[in-house]
Amino acid sequence: MPILSRIAHSVSYSQHSVPDSQHSGSGPAAQVRRLVPADAAALRRLRLDALAEAPESFGSSYEEEHTLTLEDIRAWIAPPDDGALFGAFLEDGLAGIAGVSRQRRLKMRHKAHAWSVYVAPRWRGAGLGRALMLAVIAHARGMRGIRQLQLSVTAHNQAALALYASLGFREYGQEREGLCVNGIYYDEKLMALPLS
Repeated sequence: MPILSRIAHSVSYSQHSVPDSQHSGSGPAAQVRRLVPADAAALRRLRLDALAEAPESFGSSYEEEHTLTLEDIRAWIAPPDDGALFGAFLEDGLAGIAGVSRQRRLKMRHKAHAWSVYVAPRWRGAGLGRALMLAVIAHARGMRGIRQLQLSVTAHNQAALALYASLGFREYGQEREGLCVNGIYYDEKLMALPLS
């Protein structure tokens, strides 16, 4: 069954789940699926945790997003275009997220952007980031006219850089001082995966 069909049917991605150093046994089996409006409260919690735990990894901030309502979050989950937001679910709920959206400007609509890739610290090393990115890539491949999937990542985030490179993303540039968090500047690496 093609990966897009597995995602559409919410089939378990257990083959990507490996034991995390914090866990014993065979490791958790994660279900990666597209988020639905009923997931808004869990998404809001995880997103705010992400912004507090790793502020240098996101263009947005906790201060900007903590006032968002569940209705605002539902709008992210059900975008007006062909974008999508995926979640990795384990026995205790939403453990990771990743989104994909089409560039909005007419001359750039052939490009999609991966955004808000995050896995809760407790579940890092269990393959959830890879499973989420595989869902994002599969969705981008199904978006009409998309020729490449782009993302940006903080230059010091070696784990994310290694994951993206292993999936075929290649660096095409770097934005010096792309983010400023509490007076500290962070460079961002720009990466792309050809889809055509």
